Amino acid sequence: MISGIILTHGPIASAIIKSAETILGKVDNIYPLSTTGFSLRDLVAKLDEIIANKKSDSGILIMASLKGGTCWNAAVAVARKNENIKVVSGVNLPMIISFVTKRNRLSLDDLMQTIYQDGIKGIDLFNETTRD
Repeated sequence: MISGIILTHGPIASAIIKSAETILGKVDNIYPLSTTGFSLRDLVAKLDEIIANKKSDSGILIMASLKGGTCWNAAVAVARKNENIKVVSGVNLPMIISFVTKRNRLSLDDLMQTIYQDGIKGIDLFNETTRD
């Protein structure tokens, strides 16, 4: 099973996991991590610790809140040292649902691409003039 780490600013990571669980039920092997109180160096060390304790033959996908921010920089630093770790930014609830429901049947690379696309599909506009 592919493991997941959600790395966000503030309590978003824990909240988004709880939100997914209200839809899907209890989810395993997905870990929240917040930047609150951590320097970039501390976050990299914390990610290394989580990864060391969660050896996954199938890989680990880190879902970061914001590309270019501390979350992204820490995740990319760790992924550069580990070929079975991938990183996606812009984490949202559709991505998490996709991750949980598809991680047992897709490869790490395919899952990364799929949750990226599903995250984009989950973003839409409602315009009063179109009513579609």
